[in-house]
Amino acid sequence: MGHLNVISLFWLIVLIYYSRYVIKQEEHIRNRYLKIQLSIVLGYNIAMLFVFPWKLPVELSTVSYFVVPLIMLFNIKKLQGWGVYSAILAGVVYYLAMIIIGNKLYADYPAYSVYTSIFNHGALLSYAYIMLSTVEFKKSDRYIIWIGIILSALWAQLLRPHVVFAFRIFIYEVLDGLFVKTYFPNHLTIGYVGYYVWLVLALYFSASIVHSLSKRLYKKA
Repeated sequence: MGHLNVISLFWLIVLIYYSRYVIKQEEHIRNRYLKIQLSIVLGYNIAMLFVFPWKLPVELSTVSYFVVPLIMLFNIKKLQGWGVYSAILAGVVYYLAMIIIGNKLYADYPAYSVYTSIFNHGALLSYAYIMLSTVEFKKSDRYIIWIGIILSALWAQLLRPHVVFAFRIFIYEVLDGLFVKTYFPNHLTIGYVGYYVWLVLALYFSASIVHSLSKRLYKKA
């Protein structure tokens, strides 16, 4: 499968225009659009769990397929900050990877898996853009995001003994410090200390991204 970078870039442009259109709608219409796109994400991934029960949702992005739609469908306002944060991480990281090295990463994957992933991550990214442009997020939302980060790590660790998926699982590579093992095998102790200090600080400060983006986008669309 080729040209995934071009396909992803094209779909990203479509998402931007779609999101801007939705942003301009009245709130009840805007919410309808979001509920429809996220219901598709949720329904598809529930179905995939029945078909492939061993593919447990442990990655932040795959967990977001379930959590973000539920936050939207049940209008859980206290968790909206976490929903937007996880959608940003899942969507931005995925599309950057697809546009830069998508052919290398996913060329051997089944076509249905690639295209549904493009849609799923796009739906999350669109949700984040629309919410940031229409909902004012406060600095205090970072507390919910910190809790969400901790719970995501605990969830992944809890499911680790039951994961039999053969492909790379990014969250375990992050938690295990694979970067240190790969590039600093002769300096593991100091490497791990530096890596985990950097990781904690990066996640700590990243929680403010929702508030910062909200300040830039809210009521300016």
